[in-house]
Amino acid sequence: MSKSRNRQLAKQHARRQAERRAQQRRRNTAIAVAGVVAVLGIGFAAWALWPFGDDATPPTASGPTGPTATTGSTGPTGPTGEPGEQIGTVEPTAGPEEVACGGEVPKGAMDPKPQFAAPAKVIEKSQTYVATLQTSCGDIVIELLDDRAPKTVNSFVFLAREGFFDGQRIHRIDESIDVLQGGDPTGTGGGGPGYTIPDELTGEESYAAGTFAMANAGPDTGGSQFFIITGVDGHALDDQAAWTIFGTIVEGLDVAERIQGIPISDPEAAAAGDLTGQQPSQAVYIERVTIDTK
Repeated sequence: MSKSRNRQLAKQHARRQAERRAQQRRRNTAIAVAGVVAVLGIGFAAWALWPFGDDATPPTASGPTGPTATTGSTGPTGPTGEPGEQIGTVEPTAGPEEVACGGEVPKGAMDPKPQFAAPAKVIEKSQTYVATLQTSCGDIVIELLDDRAPKTVNSFVFLAREGFFDGQRIHRIDESIDVLQGGDPTGTGGGGPGYTIPDELTGEESYAAGTFAMANAGPDTGGSQFFIITGVDGHALDDQAAWTIFGTIVEGLDVAERIQGIPISDPEAAAAGDLTGQQPSQAVYIERVTIDTK
């Protein structure tokens, strides 16, 4: 890419950030009113489902792993049980009837999904791990960065090998920050694996297109929900550097971009701050996640 093109993209990105800041200022009055409702418990329940809010502002309540998804959790070690032991199940919610890209609903998509105690170590330093997300719209191949985020990669590899992600849906598309989000067994934005994992941050995170990162509800609250950055607006998250980067897309970024282009279910609700409106209008399934080594 030429230097002039880079400068052009940077200027476009700066304009978008300025526009979003102006939009946020206009929303402040409405948000203040919503805060009164939140005190009554209504707003808290809505924010508890998401890792970061409108205009990439992280919520102060809980996020993707969610308080209900991690009930009984004691932090990074997870709930009582042998390492990696299944400790229960959660029920998935039904997605839209229409499946994106001409796909089909995977077998077992509505079966109860397992919950686990935090796993023991399953990865080896001598190996490089590659995850393939087989989605309704094609494959996304991700090289996992175990040298940078070993605990996060270990958890992801464990869950993938247990079939945890198979039959789940991409439950969030955020056009303002070029984000696709998945990894929730309930499909609501409030589910997790049954345990939490600590952040693995450098303070210099850069959320470029192709980044594979862990969603969270605040410090050390990661679980199974991940997000993919599909474009330059992901850099709106750079100043916060709050989400562990544990992979990079090596094939299939075009697939992620295609998914990003699917309309969301309720743009007006999403614009008003109801992030459940960011559910895709067509179901995008993660049919299977496989792990290879090289």
